[in-house]
Amino acid sequence: MLLLLASTQAVTFVFVSVAERKYARQRVNTEIEEATRVFIQFVTQTVKQLALSVRLLSSDYAFSSTFAQLRNSNDPVARATLESALQNYRDRIGIASFIRLVSSEGETIADTLPAEKSARLVIDEQLILRAEETPGFQAAQIESLDDALHLVVIHPLLMTEPSVWIAVGFPLDAALVAEFRRLSDFEIAFLYHGKVVASTPTLDHAKLTFSNARGNPSSGLQTLDVKGRPFLGLTVPFPEDVDGKTSIAMLTSLDREMTPFWQLERRLILLNAIALLISGIAGVFVARGVTQPVISLSAGVRKIMKGDYRVSVPVRTRDELGDLASAFNRMATGLEERDKVRDLLGKSVSPEVARELMNSRIELGGEIRNVTILFSDLRGFTAHSETQSPHSLVEQLNAYFTEVTGAVESAGGIVDKYIGDAVMAVFGAPVEVDDHADRALRAAQEVLRAEEALNRRRSNLGLPPLRTGIGISTGDVVAGNVGSASRYNYTVIGNEVNLASRLESLTKNPGFQARIICSDSTRLALKEAHTLRDLGETEIRGKKEVLRIWAVDPVVE
Repeated sequence: MLLLLASTQAVTFVFVSVAERKYARQRVNTEIEEATRVFIQFVTQTVKQLALSVRLLSSDYAFSSTFAQLRNSNDPVARATLESALQNYRDRIGIASFIRLVSSEGETIADTLPAEKSARLVIDEQLILRAEETPGFQAAQIESLDDALHLVVIHPLLMTEPSVWIAVGFPLDAALVAEFRRLSDFEIAFLYHGKVVASTPTLDHAKLTFSNARGNPSSGLQTLDVKGRPFLGLTVPFPEDVDGKTSIAMLTSLDREMTPFWQLERRLILLNAIALLISGIAGVFVARGVTQPVISLSAGVRKIMKGDYRVSVPVRTRDELGDLASAFNRMATGLEERDKVRDLLGKSVSPEVARELMNSRIELGGEIRNVTILFSDLRGFTAHSETQSPHSLVEQLNAYFTEVTGAVESAGGIVDKYIGDAVMAVFGAPVEVDDHADRALRAAQEVLRAEEALNRRRSNLGLPPLRTGIGISTGDVVAGNVGSASRYNYTVIGNEVNLASRLESLTKNPGFQARIICSDSTRLALKEAHTLRDLGETEIRGKKEVLRIWAVDPVVE
């Protein structure tokens, strides 16, 4: 048995180890792909922001007038004035590394870059041609300057014809990858012709060799050697780079990613060794347990005869006697649970539902009933729960549910279920009443009055006040036992249940100024006078037709 156990553990350990490594690579691949998508979205948004800045500059009348006056002037002062205007606008954009005015032939007219750098950065004439062919007269591409990359966006200066173009650059430098590294926790590098031009500090001066052509996306996650350490990574083409010269590399340390799995493997080895030791010791004692199970079963039967269902006999063997001992324990547990069910049934459901279940034949299905559904929900309690301990949160919810349940039951309704901090109540089932709509409105108003008293007590404890929204709807539903043959629940199902929940959501609308909203079917079912305020017709999510709704006044603040 010990040899069989050891063999099983060894095979299990191998399968677990293989699965761990496979899962680790899948998880890293998913995380890197997601981080890459986020970074590409960031670049896309940057392009849009630069494009917007360019369009604003191109449509700036003052700038266009200044350029028109100075473009044909050879006066150095005039050129300095034009470049100063460009510099001011570059500073206003904030994220731009330079702004340049170029002719349709790509010749520089004015530039914010120093003269020596401006001469080394050439705006490709093909970029201007691509912009001329687009509906928005706009294009972008990657340019290299002094081993630094710039994302360049161009747009024509709005004059009589697009003969002058505005080019705005965005630096793809170490500061950019450092910021994204802080957000994504991945190592990032920009590759230009397969060479790292900007990266996080870990990848500085590293040679990243991906099994792909330069600038093209790699075929899935790859393992790379970075300064003698294994890394997992992939590359994707840089957006807006039509030439395929630039790509983005996302990497993470294999050692860091695998550390939790290696720790798990060591723990599995330790647990397996302990299991083998315990199994050897237990085997000695199992061999001695031949007559003891019979004696224990006999003593247990005598206790059952006296009504003590808490008896449990030890299961010492895995043979027929062990099976018999297990069956005996299950029988005793079943008898004990049967008595508990009788005691707890009245506490688990309302007294009306308990009587309905115990006095009728239990079957799956139901019957059509005309009822009123009340759905209440706490506002902002989810955010409040994040600052509370679980124990405190349960105490607060129980105090609130006690008030709501009391208001519902005092009006003759039943609480169908608690859903988080929401309560669903039914009026008119399982016990039929004619005034179920009136009862629901009275219960809703009583809930708000009880809420006021509860909030005064919460204020004394330094807790924020609770605020309840309530939706009420009346109509035909199916009421009965719903579930499976082995487990079911008495409840109501139908369109009115969903409508009450939707009406409760409408209380969040500040335009209605209502804490309680009921449907028009509820208003028509009322037999008593109630103060209602017409909220008009409105669209309900999930409903094709518009519905007329009413607020139950006065509103309790």
